[in-house]
Amino acid sequence: MKGIFIYLTVLVLSITSLQAQENDRKWYAPDHYKAQFAGNIGFLSVAAGYLHGMGKLETDLYGGFLPKAIGGDDIFTATLKSTYAPWSREINNTYSYKPFSVGLYLSYSFGSQFDTISPNEYPEGYYWWATSLRVGGFLGGSITKQLPNSNAFESMSLYYELGSYDLVFLSYIQNLKSIRIYDVVNLSIGVKMAL
Repeated sequence: MKGIFIYLTVLVLSITSLQAQENDRKWYAPDHYKAQFAGNIGFLSVAAGYLHGMGKLETDLYGGFLPKAIGGDDIFTATLKSTYAPWSREINNTYSYKPFSVGLYLSYSFGSQFDTISPNEYPEGYYWWATSLRVGGFLGGSITKQLPNSNAFESMSLYYELGSYDLVFLSYIQNLKSIRIYDVVNLSIGVKMAL
């Protein structure tokens, strides 16, 4: 729980400093902030991110936390995530949606129980992957509401993602008869606050 408190504190301080700058933001200031539930990057994760490619590409840096009660150990993660959403449709002047998005992420888990090169306690070649690094992909969509001008944020989006990561997807491919697709796909939901 201490980790969640630290991440949320950093997020609030960042938002506060950006609100003081108002429209005079620096080039390195994030374009948006996100909070996400699940998705193999933590039980709860928060991010700061940037828009590229005429608003169709987002790059986010997440900090995530999985508590011991759920994961068997307190696990902290850092994730670099990129999302591409080629289409946006307006519902009216207030609401719009992105019916399709696709993305990739690279996640690193911190802790002595994880190895980046190869696990030392097993024979050479037993594990061919790093236990601390995961590569994943996802499909999703979102709905966005424009907020009043008096608000600190321009818009708020709710998004969902259906995703998987390298090891479980490889297990699925190797065991098509015994593992079902819903065993390796996860659902994450999140909120994006755009400045």
